[in-house]
Amino acid sequence: MEISLTAGSTLASTMRLNQSSQTLTAQPISEDQKAAFSNATPAAIYHPSEAAQALSQTVSTQPMVAVNTYGRPQSADFPAMAKLQQGAFYGLKSAFEEFNSALASAFPDLADKKFGFTIEADGKLKALNSAGELSATDMDQLDKLLNASSSLKSAAGTYRDASIDLVAADGTWGGSYLGDYQLDKDNFASTIDLGALFIPKGNTPNPEAIAGWFSHQLWSKGELATPESHAAILASRDAARQAQEAAETAKA
Repeated sequence: MEISLTAGSTLASTMRLNQSSQTLTAQPISEDQKAAFSNATPAAIYHPSEAAQALSQTVSTQPMVAVNTYGRPQSADFPAMAKLQQGAFYGLKSAFEEFNSALASAFPDLADKKFGFTIEADGKLKALNSAGELSATDMDQLDKLLNASSSLKSAAGTYRDASIDLVAADGTWGGSYLGDYQLDKDNFASTIDLGALFIPKGNTPNPEAIAGWFSHQLWSKGELATPESHAAILASRDAARQAQEAAETAKA
């Protein structure tokens, strides 16, 4: 049998069908049909296995366990904190380049060795033997030279404070993924190598340079936040907000 699909063989979409004159009348159900319906049984009956019954009883008798989550949302001040940290980064970079230039001029042998540095809770700078190239004498000399540079000490302190504020402003979920951590003056020195921030990246960052990024150092060496530290940060945000509102009210 052949079916033509040409346009000539199709029915027009506006074609009208003639209404039938036949009247549809509902037919009553006979007594035999009623009896057949009332005696009808399902085609299959589900009988749970012993294993299924045991699982059902186990699930129904186990107590509900509440799962508590904690964290903090990203602060509305985060973009501003990010700009402050970026500015502090370039200030520290300039001071460190100046220090390295002076070091190369006065102590070329020491300048040829790889080293890092950080800032301790009391504001003193500390040399880090990150590449294992420094002797104890080198470390002692670098400590003295680093702390003799007032511009480097000041820039390092500014960057540390801006970084602490940045982490505190970020959220636990989403954001820049810094809010899972607690960064403060006490743990900054064990978390961030300031010298590693300035490892040359080139056109394609190498693993050493990537490991030196602030975020990667925080993720790999940072201290995870606790419910108590999250609560303290949120309380600090509330206090800052209330102080700002009070100041604005006083000006009005």
